[in-house]
Amino acid sequence: MAGFNVYEFYEYLNRSGAWARLDAGDPDIPPPQPVLEVLRREAGRLGYTGASGLPELRERIAELHGVDAREVIVVPGAKAAIAALVHSSSTLGLVAPYWPGYQVAARLFSKRVVVTNASMREEWRPSLEAVYSLARMAGMVVVNYPNNPTGAILEPRVFRELVEAVAVDAGAVLVSDEAYRDIVFDGSRVVAAEVQVENVVSVYSFSKTFSVPGLRVGYAVGDPGLLGRIRRFIEATYTCVPVPAQLAALKALELLDEATERARRVYGERVKALEGLVPREVFSFVRPRGAFYAFLRIETGADGVELAWRAARRGVGVFPGVAFGGEKYKDYVRVSLTSPVHVLAKAVRVLAEEACNAVSGGRGCW
Repeated sequence: MAGFNVYEFYEYLNRSGAWARLDAGDPDIPPPQPVLEVLRREAGRLGYTGASGLPELRERIAELHGVDAREVIVVPGAKAAIAALVHSSSTLGLVAPYWPGYQVAARLFSKRVVVTNASMREEWRPSLEAVYSLARMAGMVVVNYPNNPTGAILEPRVFRELVEAVAVDAGAVLVSDEAYRDIVFDGSRVVAAEVQVENVVSVYSFSKTFSVPGLRVGYAVGDPGLLGRIRRFIEATYTCVPVPAQLAALKALELLDEATERARRVYGERVKALEGLVPREVFSFVRPRGAFYAFLRIETGADGVELAWRAARRGVGVFPGVAFGGEKYKDYVRVSLTSPVHVLAKAVRVLAEEACNAVSGGRGCW
């Protein structure tokens, strides 16, 4: 990450009182009221439960995906499941640009990382040949669609081919990070574990669709042997997911269609607004087709880290591109569309001004 730590920068933004938080993927849509009501009602249920999750929640997830409950585990946030699988691997394969948390886990557990790069020219979609080669080198590959930070998706046919290339043809483990599975503007949700179970784990987070990141609850579906690795990791660390959080997640699944429609509508409107707000002589980007991020290429020659700090000093938080794959993305910043359009408009103007000021000595460029 070229020496840039997004977690430290996030803490700086918290302390500095930034007024436009376009940095972390922290949804600003209120959580569904029925989910909050369950949390209030069940707040006193603070005893232990099994490391794999409440049976009723696992059964509901299994029903949702057409699998057996033995192919489901409830996790203390999708991040924990991914970390558990990284911990159990020897070499990790990533498609850049990627979410920084994968590299953080790999460093913590001293794992080797190999990377293949997608390009903006190809709308951030990697070739199947590149992913297959990556899988042969790594033994475990993490993919993330809809993608953080680019908003790219893979069409269902292409996604199925990718799953088969990694898990069948290369015989590697595929970890499909599906935190943004429901938030698709141009396409449909795809679940890797519904395509192939052996060597595959799909990881889901309730945080994004239902706007409950602080609840720290998600689930994984797929190969029971791989879920066993996750369970042992939870047993050694978290013990279990709190019961109130699991019951709230159970209620959330009753509201899945409603929450999905709301998230798609709100974030989709912001994507459309962003297209009209961004001056193309300052930034270029591929229109996000899912999730709620835009990966902006800086066309003025400014450095992404410098721009992030310049914007932060004016109260606008964004993350620089190096956090999502190193120096290859030094002329990018990621913008999180988790603020209302009127805030986005002001924040984008600040970003554009500072992208120009960084190379013009404060004289501007558009």
